[in-house]
Amino acid sequence: MACSLWMTACQEPIELDLEDNVPELVVEGYMTQRDYLIPEEGFDCGSGFALTKDQIKLTTDITDAFLNIDSIEAQTDYFPYNKVQLTSTANYFEEGATPRVSNAIVRLMKNGALVETLVEAPNEAGTYPITHLPEVGASYHLEIDAMDAFYETTPEIYKAIPPLIVLPDLPNVTYRPNFIGDSCQYYVGINTYEAIGRGDHYRWMFYLNNEFVSDPVFIATFDDSDVDGICLLQFDIYGNSLELSDTLIVFQMSTSEGYSNYINSFRNQTAFVGGPFDTPPAPIRGNVKNVSTGKDAFGYFICGGISATAVIVPDTIPVGGCGLD
Repeated sequence: MACSLWMTACQEPIELDLEDNVPELVVEGYMTQRDYLIPEEGFDCGSGFALTKDQIKLTTDITDAFLNIDSIEAQTDYFPYNKVQLTSTANYFEEGATPRVSNAIVRLMKNGALVETLVEAPNEAGTYPITHLPEVGASYHLEIDAMDAFYETTPEIYKAIPPLIVLPDLPNVTYRPNFIGDSCQYYVGINTYEAIGRGDHYRWMFYLNNEFVSDPVFIATFDDSDVDGICLLQFDIYGNSLELSDTLIVFQMSTSEGYSNYINSFRNQTAFVGGPFDTPPAPIRGNVKNVSTGKDAFGYFICGGISATAVIVPDTIPVGGCGLD
């Protein structure tokens, strides 16, 4: 009897009385166009393999004609490019989507001067499309009046992007053994090159069968701090195997060191949780400042060139497989 009473007492619910948080602005903005970095002299990958300027331009023209980015936006569930999305933080125990921030004044600044005042999309609360065509080498930032405060983002330099290339002898999907070598599957193998000169940063984003791959495990970034001016040939930046008849759209975007630090912090604190060696929780710092309070807000506005390619998996396994018995 005493034991039963003791166990019942241990089940008494504990209510946490947390004060409401003061809402703060969250910015997600991407400004991009298909602005490619194609050297006049082409690109020498070494080992006797080189690409001329005409070869690079031809394959990018073919890819661009085949892959309409606007049509991807119409079919997919999430497409952040060339728009600014404003939300606000919510209380810890609140469920559902975070509140959208409407009726904001969002100004796009180029080299410190106003180039566009963004107009909120009529059917998407909190979404402000960008129509300005960016200029390579220019500096861009946002100035925002919202939630009775003034916000500003740190300026970012708009850089061109080395294109994703499809070549007859270097297909972007290959059938090969898996990591442990016990079976064969289809894998991504992109072809591109890294711009000569240190300080370049890149991010890859994926759409599998028209759905954005949102799992933070698949946040893929690269920088040239250790390697510079190299070719990435049949490079698997996705990591997972693909099924027969899958279509994976790969976007390659030029970013910055600040954005790489931001998105990698987001990945580390959301993808790898629950173990003793996980990254300890810490504020994820973006490039948004609440000028009115002098405190950091949340999110990031990034600009940079973008390239896209379609990885189309065959509907059959190749004759002979991949050489495994």
